Amino acid sequence: MKKAAFYTLGCKVNQYETQAVAREFTRHGYLVVGEEEKADVYVVNSCSVTNMADRKSRQYMRRMKKKNPDAVVVLMGCYPQVRPEETAELPEADIVLGTENKLSAPDLVERFLSERSKISTLKESGIPAGPSGCPVRETSFAELGDVKSMLGSRRALIKIQDGCNRFCSYCIIPHARGPIRSRSPLSIKKEAISLIESGCREIILTGINTALYGAEKGFKNDFKGTGPDWENVKGIEIAVKAVNDIPGDFRIRLSSLEPTVVDSNYLTGFLKYEKLAHHAHLSAQSGSDRVIALMNRHYSRADYLDMVRILKEFDPHYGITTDIIAGFPGETEEDFAQSLDLVKEAGFLKVHAFPYSDRPGTAASAMKDHVSAQVKKERAARLAACAEEESLRFRRSLTGTVQRVLPEEPVGAPAASGEVIWRGHASNYTEVYFSAPAGKDMTADFVDVIIQDVYEDGVKGETNV
Repeated sequence: MKKAAFYTLGCKVNQYETQAVAREFTRHGYLVVGEEEKADVYVVNSCSVTNMADRKSRQYMRRMKKKNPDAVVVLMGCYPQVRPEETAELPEADIVLGTENKLSAPDLVERFLSERSKISTLKESGIPAGPSGCPVRETSFAELGDVKSMLGSRRALIKIQDGCNRFCSYCIIPHARGPIRSRSPLSIKKEAISLIESGCREIILTGINTALYGAEKGFKNDFKGTGPDWENVKGIEIAVKAVNDIPGDFRIRLSSLEPTVVDSNYLTGFLKYEKLAHHAHLSAQSGSDRVIALMNRHYSRADYLDMVRILKEFDPHYGITTDIIAGFPGETEEDFAQSLDLVKEAGFLKVHAFPYSDRPGTAASAMKDHVSAQVKKERAARLAACAEEESLRFRRSLTGTVQRVLPEEPVGAPAASGEVIWRGHASNYTEVYFSAPAGKDMTADFVDVIIQDVYEDGVKGETNV
C-alpha cells in the first residue's frame, strides 16, 4: 500500500488544513504514516512567519529525500506563496503549491509520477515573484469538507476564517494568505455538531486572524432574521454563538483574538457565553507604545491592559497568553523594559517570546536601526525568563481552587498504588496533572481537580475519581 507522511509547521490553520489534505490522500488509496517514517510521498505544509520556519521546511525535505530518494516531495503553504521562484528552484521539492488548492495535492502527485517533471502551480499560474505579487486568488472561504481535525481524542479544530488585511509592519502573512474570507456559520455549526456527536468535548475555533471573522464586505450572516437573539450579534461573536447554542456538555476555545481588532467593550460581549473557555490569546507584540505604532498595530499599552482588566475582573484566574517580539527595528533598551513590565503587570499564563525575524517585502524590513542578532537573542532570553516567573506566579495562584479539566492522555506509568498520572487542560488553558486508577479511561468526560501545587509546565492536583 502506498504511504504518505505529513510535516506541518506553523499555526493551527495549517494543522487543520493538513488533516484535510491527509483525508484526500486516504481517499486516493494512501496509508497515512508518521512524519519520520519511510513513505512514498512527503507533504510539507509550510509556515513563513520567520526565517527559521523556511529553514525547517528545507531541512525536512532534504532529510526525507535522503531517507527515500524515490519519494515524491510536495511543498505547499505560505513559504512557496511568498517565495514562488525560490521554492520552485529547490531541488528536493518535486511539487510546489501555494496556500490555495491544497486538496489537489494527490492528483498532482499522480501527474508527477506520470510526467516525471517538476510541478510549480504558482509558476504555472503566472504569479510573479515577491510578496506583493502573490495575492491569493480566492475571494470566498474555501470549504474543505468534513475534516474532523482532532488534537488528541477529545479536542478538535474548526477553521472558521482565512486571510488578513491588517498588514502589521513585520508580518508576511497577509501577503501569503490574502484577503479576509469567512466560513458560513451554518457550516461551522454543522462541523461542530459532527465533532460533538463523535465525542469531542472542546471545539477550538481558529483562523489566520480569527477576530476578523465576518469583517469582509459582503459577508452574510446565515442566521440573520431567525430570531431576536441574533439581531445584535456580529463579527466573531456570530461563530461563538452558533457553536454555543448546540446542546451538550462541551466547551469552546478561541485560538486568538487580535487587539488590533477587538477592544475591552468587544471582549465584554463574550463573557455571557457559558461554554466559552476562560482563556484568551491576545498578541501584545510589545509593551512600548512607540514600538506598537512602528508595528502598525492600532492600540496602546493602556488599551491592552484595559482588556486584561476586563477579563481578570470577570475571573481572577482567567488565562491570558500572548506573543511578544524582542528586538524589533528601532527598539531601545527602554522600549524593551516596557515589554518586561507589561509581562509583570498583565500576569500572563504563557508568553511566546521570540526575536524579531526580518521578512523581505514587509515594511519593517525597510526600516532603519535594525537590532543586532546578539542583542535580539539576549533580549528574547530575558523576556522568556521574565515570562516563566510570571507563569509560575499565575499557576501558584491556582492552589486550592477547583479546576474543571478535560483529560487528554496518560503521561506516567502505574505507580505502586496502581494509579496513572493523566494530563489535561483546564478552562483557562493551564495544563493540569492528576492521578487516576490504572486501566480507567478518563477521556470520556470532564473531571474536577483540586489544585495542590505547581508541577512541571502546569499544576497538579487531586480528583475523587
